[in-house]
Amino acid sequence: MTPAQIIKEAFRGFPFGQPCTPANIARAEHDLESLPEELREFYRMFDGFHGPTDAHFFWSLFEKNGLVDFNRFLRSGDEFPHRFVSSCLFFGDAGIGDMWGIKRDLPGKVVRWDASWGEDFQIAGESLVEVWLAEKKTFDGLKKKKRA
Repeated sequence: MTPAQIIKEAFRGFPFGQPCTPANIARAEHDLESLPEELREFYRMFDGFHGPTDAHFFWSLFEKNGLVDFNRFLRSGDEFPHRFVSSCLFFGDAGIGDMWGIKRDLPGKVVRWDASWGEDFQIAGESLVEVWLAEKKTFDGLKKKKRA
């Protein structure tokens, strides 16, 4: 199974966007920057998806507050550390304030960042699949505790 197929299976029943066309991916790259292959692969399978609690685990390319829109917002003003946010491409969140991104100088890592942290960040995992599955496992564990 490809990483995108693993995610579609693990998050069965959650809303997924339609696959992005090559033209839309090219437009996003023209508007923002070249997408890492891992992100491109997911966008070819689906244009964003929602995880537990309806969180936008993977942002749509062009929706309001989607990948292109939100990364432009972060980079456009003085309220965020420009050097840091310009070195990252943020792509989703778990609905609790922080977001996931790929930092260009840390290939093979997914970072977690909250705007209140300034330039500080955490390593969330080695891949989008690892991060999303771990987050889902956390939410699934919370649901089990609530039922008990």
